[in-house]
Amino acid sequence: MVKKLDLYTDPISMEPLFPDDSSGKLEALAIELVEKAAKLSGTLNPITTVAIADFLRPMNSYYSNLIEGHDTHPLDIDRALKNDFSKDKAKRYLQKEAHAHINLHKKISDEYKEGKIAPIPSSSKYLKEIHKKFYDFLPKDFRFVKTKEGKIKEVIPGEFRDVEVEVGKHIAPHYKKLDAFIERFENIYNPTNGNNKSKTKRIISIAASHHRLAWIHPFLDGNGRVVRLFSDASFMYENTHASVLWSISRGLARTNKEYKERLANADSTRYGHTDGRGNLSNRFLIEFCEYFLKVAIDQIDFMYSVIDTTNMLKRIEGFADLMVLRGKMKPEAKFILLDLFLKGKISKAEAMRITNTSDKTIKLIAESLADMDLLSSGKESITMMYYVKYPLSFSPMIFPGLYPSDKEVDIMNNS
Repeated sequence: MVKKLDLYTDPISMEPLFPDDSSGKLEALAIELVEKAAKLSGTLNPITTVAIADFLRPMNSYYSNLIEGHDTHPLDIDRALKNDFSKDKAKRYLQKEAHAHINLHKKISDEYKEGKIAPIPSSSKYLKEIHKKFYDFLPKDFRFVKTKEGKIKEVIPGEFRDVEVEVGKHIAPHYKKLDAFIERFENIYNPTNGNNKSKTKRIISIAASHHRLAWIHPFLDGNGRVVRLFSDASFMYENTHASVLWSISRGLARTNKEYKERLANADSTRYGHTDGRGNLSNRFLIEFCEYFLKVAIDQIDFMYSVIDTTNMLKRIEGFADLMVLRGKMKPEAKFILLDLFLKGKISKAEAMRITNTSDKTIKLIAESLADMDLLSSGKESITMMYYVKYPLSFSPMIFPGLYPSDKEVDIMNNS
């Protein structure tokens, strides 16, 4: 049972909120992240970028759920997106959870698209909105959780917890003081704050705030997902998410043990007078931020290597040749797939020209590719257009390494 004397009641107890790093390594990592994210952003045609971002969203959900200990197979996530839910209760639960995460992630990314008003990620209002929207996508029976004392409590979507909680060895702040902690959190990490004019500082703050929000643990349940969605939103706000072409969750999940160790270490109180001036350890906050920024850079590098134009064209060509060999695709389809990757969309007339085929033949080829989820079609005015599209079923061949190898084998066997 949590004792009142053990509870944090003053927001000053979560200082330092920004790491005091005299070495300059965090600043160097932040600059590297911004530069590499900009490079990744300019890699693809904008239409192709959107198509790949949509294709990658289930991957982000897979890894975010995996961090929670929920190993939802990518094939089951794909079925959930088609409203094909398992009759098995446990598997259906995981599918609905993934489905909710994907829908919310799309809503968040849509909010940050160019031309729309960007919400302040650190605001109390926005954090509550993320939490509420996540649970709004879930059936009501998902809201009931068992406390450490064995009692059943209902999670109120979009509302801070009204009980005390322990997370591992960490005792979170007193529930009656959460508004004060979040107000301090919002003020310090608000990117429009006059003290946050430096983009480099704001990038480092994304790492620091990731830990501090987890430390506050404002909600009864769903904190892990809210924290990672908050970090995604923060990267989007800073225009460093490369149109959602990379995922922090993939990197954190692939180093899950270290991620949780770094989080726990940064919960530690200060180690003597050489460890900063706040209640919490400055040294361990620096180490967490360094880990977090390196993970982000690693994921940007990984996605750049995956979607690099030269690499993509080679894989698309190899994939098409294999499909032709298996009798699943006409040889001319390869030229459509290559052109769609480069341009994002092509007209039916253009497709006929590059394949040197008739109207009837191109229609059959397009229908075949649509059946394989490799393109979609629609009219722009009176012109029939074909649009780039990528399905999970062929991801191991076109986008290798996105998922663990055993999952990719299963995907291949079901393609």
